[in-house]
Amino acid sequence: MKLIYTILLVATSIGCWAKGIRGTIVDEIGQPTPFVNVVLMSDSTFIDGKVTDDTGGFMFENADSTANKVKVSMIGYEDLILPIPADGNFNTLSLSPSSVMLGEVVVKASLPSTRIKGNAIVTNVENSVLATTGSANDVLKNVPMLTGSNGNFSVFGRGNAIIYINGRLVRNSSEVGQLASSDIKEVQVINNPGAQYGADVNAVIKIVTKKPVGEGFSLSAYTDNIYNKWFTTTEQLDLKYRTGGLEIFATGNFSHGKNYDDEYILSTTNGKSVLSMVSEESVSTTQTTISGKFGFNYQFNENHSIGAYYRNDYNRGHHYGYFLNDITENSSLSESSASDLKGWFKALPCNSANVYYNGTVGKFTFDVNGDYMQTKDNDRTYQYEQNQFSDNRNVTTFNTSRNRLFAEKATVSYQLPKGSVLIGEEYTNSRSRNDFQNPEAILNSEETDVRENNIGVFAEVSQTFGDFSASAGVRYEHVKSDYYINNRLADGQSKTYDNFFPSANITYSPGDFRFSLSYSNRTVRPTYQNLNGNYFYVNSILYTRGNPYLVPSKRQDFTAQASWKYITLSAQYSYTKDAIVQVYEPYEGNDRINVFTVTNMPSHKLFSIFVNASPQFGIYHPSLSLGMQKQWFDVEYLGQHKKMNSPIFTIQMNNTLTLPHDWFIEASLWWRSHGDWKNWAYTHTLSTVNLRVYKMFLDKSLTVYLGVNDIFNGQIYKANIYSGNVMMQSNVNNHGRNVELTIRYNFNTSKSRYKGTGAGQTEKNRF
Repeated sequence: MKLIYTILLVATSIGCWAKGIRGTIVDEIGQPTPFVNVVLMSDSTFIDGKVTDDTGGFMFENADSTANKVKVSMIGYEDLILPIPADGNFNTLSLSPSSVMLGEVVVKASLPSTRIKGNAIVTNVENSVLATTGSANDVLKNVPMLTGSNGNFSVFGRGNAIIYINGRLVRNSSEVGQLASSDIKEVQVINNPGAQYGADVNAVIKIVTKKPVGEGFSLSAYTDNIYNKWFTTTEQLDLKYRTGGLEIFATGNFSHGKNYDDEYILSTTNGKSVLSMVSEESVSTTQTTISGKFGFNYQFNENHSIGAYYRNDYNRGHHYGYFLNDITENSSLSESSASDLKGWFKALPCNSANVYYNGTVGKFTFDVNGDYMQTKDNDRTYQYEQNQFSDNRNVTTFNTSRNRLFAEKATVSYQLPKGSVLIGEEYTNSRSRNDFQNPEAILNSEETDVRENNIGVFAEVSQTFGDFSASAGVRYEHVKSDYYINNRLADGQSKTYDNFFPSANITYSPGDFRFSLSYSNRTVRPTYQNLNGNYFYVNSILYTRGNPYLVPSKRQDFTAQASWKYITLSAQYSYTKDAIVQVYEPYEGNDRINVFTVTNMPSHKLFSIFVNASPQFGIYHPSLSLGMQKQWFDVEYLGQHKKMNSPIFTIQMNNTLTLPHDWFIEASLWWRSHGDWKNWAYTHTLSTVNLRVYKMFLDKSLTVYLGVNDIFNGQIYKANIYSGNVMMQSNVNNHGRNVELTIRYNFNTSKSRYKGTGAGQTEKNRF
């Protein structure tokens, strides 16, 4: 009997020692909260400690049997001290915010400003100073590794990125400016995308908004006004009505303005004779844009939702300017011309629509999207060229472009105990037609038509092993592209591709320190403009065109990332085969006329490294970023291989002061050194300095921003391009210095529940 009792006692003791203690931490609106400190205690004695993961979860395996309580703490929230349940499962614990008063300024601490999450660099916005900056555009300008404006952003070392808002692909760059910074929870920058993204996606920016709250009617309006030499204004009104699971929304946007730029060019062609061209150009452009969007989404319950929207965009404008060209042959002036330029452009209404379904059944999650887009653009230019040594002439061009896209995408994911499996497919059917006419027959009139079908299937699996997490995926794409010239199929320019694109990521996360390694195999497909074989007239010795014989580039990407507290580091290496490069070529065997076009070159190697520090000192919020990129590339110039290997350095500094009475001051600096990019040599530094002051009124529902951009007019591009027998020096001034006044008003606002993720985004970008 004693033996049986002893065995039962030992078994019970082993069970106590083996008990696991687990739970999930969420914030005040129910969002999972990583980086929360969870301490296992015996009365007041420390036993063990953990930090919650990206899902807000924590787990003490084989917890000490003497533990009887846990303490949950995070800066900005009230501490929780709770007894351990009998089964060790806390399920979900909610944090309550706490505020620390500094004078009259309420400071709420938040998550680390930037951290590594899988293969993404995540910047927290909610409860940080970024939430007050204005729009999503203003937020992205302050995110490490990003540069750009007006919904068009690039990732350092990777190039142009596509943008998602709550998993929905952004179709129009203006949508980014329509999202208020106060509605954003975080921004994720993925510089090595996985298999679920198109093989030609360089990088991804994912904007995640806060959980929707409130019902009834809401309104958001803003006006943005810029003055440099002329005045540009943008007005927007957002309306939303929410009741139960139904949400109806509408947006209207109007923009009108004028801008101008100047360019100076010196090109030298070394052929049978030495031709030098000096060109001066000044062009002003006036443009009006009107857009509207309306739609709905209905959430049956927390597991199922549907939605749809329709968007219409219209823009028109004109540009006026002049060209001055002097051409010398063997140092003797052979041609001198002055040209008046007039042009008109009009985009007939661009129609786009999206429908979606998002649902969860047990451990399965389904996401289905359909997209449609149709555009038509008319461009008309008139150039009157007055020549000193030859007859005057007119050059008139008419160009009509029509684009149409159907796309659908579906994914299914299954939740594993410590990971997930995702499979999906994506199909796009696109057509891009271009009709070019030159009545004077200086250039060939031609109609081109590109019809393309792209079928992709992909799978990804992710799993967590203690402090390690890993993911791997593969994407297969079948692309068939038919190229027509004057309604006849051109076999040489038509292509079919079948490719596999693998990707993988591993992350190590022991507490505050995080480290990840990523690999992906990608492609870079030519844009439809790059495939356009029509010639466009610049002057008597220079034309431009695309290249219908281009093939997609293939790229291998390797990325290492690390973060510790407020410091983030990213290093990347890329090898590109058949790189697409801008070059000069002779026009149909005529050495006197050059064509500025694009071609494939054997390879391009690039290494880049980036480090960011974003600490906080009371009311002062600095963010310093340092970057360097170096390429290994050579180009044929004057019969020799010219190495273009000089590195490029960048510095970005953002500073924000949070003052009493809801006053804020921002000052930012961006600087780029000289260096080489492909066959372009940047010969001078580039910089911009911005200053902005803003204040909130009416219980923070009204915000007024006043700023000065590019104070020292440092955005003047100076670069040389080397190609064959041609060297061209370019000096471009876009006159970026301006004064900007923005006013935002919000009434009962809340973010959209729209969960459509969209399809066919890479094809839209190619249009």
